[in-house]
Amino acid sequence: MKKLGIWYTLMLTLLLGFSSCETEDFNNDPEVKIAIDNKDGSAVYSFEAKTSGISNDAQTIWSVDGNDIEGEDEENIINQILDYLFEPGKHTICVRIITEERTIEACTDIEVEVDENNPCPDLFFRSKHYQGRSTYKFFADFRGIQEVSYGWYINDRLVEDSAPDEDNYLIWDFKEPGRYEVCIKTETPDCPEGVSYCKVIEVEESDLVCPEVSFTKEIEPGTVGTYTFEAKIEGTDEVSQILWYVDGKDVEAPKNDPQVGNRTLVYQFDSGAHEVCLKVITPDCPEGVKYCKEIRVGDCPDLFFEPERDGDKAAYHFYPRAFEGIDEVTLEWFVNGKYVGKSPEFPHNNPFYYEFDGPGRYEVCLMIETPSCPNGISYCKIVEFE
Repeated sequence: MKKLGIWYTLMLTLLLGFSSCETEDFNNDPEVKIAIDNKDGSAVYSFEAKTSGISNDAQTIWSVDGNDIEGEDEENIINQILDYLFEPGKHTICVRIITEERTIEACTDIEVEVDENNPCPDLFFRSKHYQGRSTYKFFADFRGIQEVSYGWYINDRLVEDSAPDEDNYLIWDFKEPGRYEVCIKTETPDCPEGVSYCKVIEVEESDLVCPEVSFTKEIEPGTVGTYTFEAKIEGTDEVSQILWYVDGKDVEAPKNDPQVGNRTLVYQFDSGAHEVCLKVITPDCPEGVKYCKEIRVGDCPDLFFEPERDGDKAAYHFYPRAFEGIDEVTLEWFVNGKYVGKSPEFPHNNPFYYEFDGPGRYEVCLMIETPSCPNGISYCKIVEFE
């Protein structure tokens, strides 16, 4: 009987031990959840991946409606937080956390409803590294951007104003490591209390030694819009990789060295403004250093127009801004991508008139082609009314 009691006690101890181990493993299973931050009536959302039991060096990949956020847009993801500007409607947002052991995914569905009666603009801007580790470029992007003036603020200090006919970006070099709040703010007669949108940028101190990079450009003789770019890399003799980007998308350059790539890029552009970026990765600078320039191809004018509604009708007068030679070219108009007509003679004095099918949201575009701007250039605005 004594031996039987000992065996009973031993079996009970083992069972409790197994039960305890199983419970501990269950509680420590890695998981991810998506936290959503949104102001009612706004198309701007912020998503944060809340993780537990996952190492800090895991890779985070966000997707919207089945499309991964990648390329230049990926630089807007800061510390597992995705900020996004949506079109109205239903959308699916997913996040994948990838570790050496497994991939964990979480998804959420949202329905974006924009408050059309809100007189304040729904502000938003994107951010990305521009040159080196501490220089950023911020792009303002929101509906009605061509109709309001706004200011750029860093830690509540106004650093630059922007008007409707000016560039919609700010380039800023953060001289010291630290945490900075970058905001755009505006006040309008219909929104006297003002509205703002902010992002937090954390500039980390680093002892990595990154080279000084830049590039030169020259137009290819006898061509229209074909340029040669040559990388200039100073401060290192050892380069791991050279990457080129045009308008945020990576482009392949002919490679002399299959491991490093070519220091020269030859690229043919359409007319208009384009951003060209060079990224160089070295053993002492594994995250890379980037240098960008904006170039304008073709002698194309800067287009702009002002819409003016015709009373209570579902119709507008569109007044193009005058530019040199405006009366000698044809001004063509498109609504939601469909050609709808051309401006009358002397278009700087005679607006283009168009009557819409009814209430709604329409993209109206003005396009021209000239001998000095053979590929054409366009300017678009969103028109919406009830």
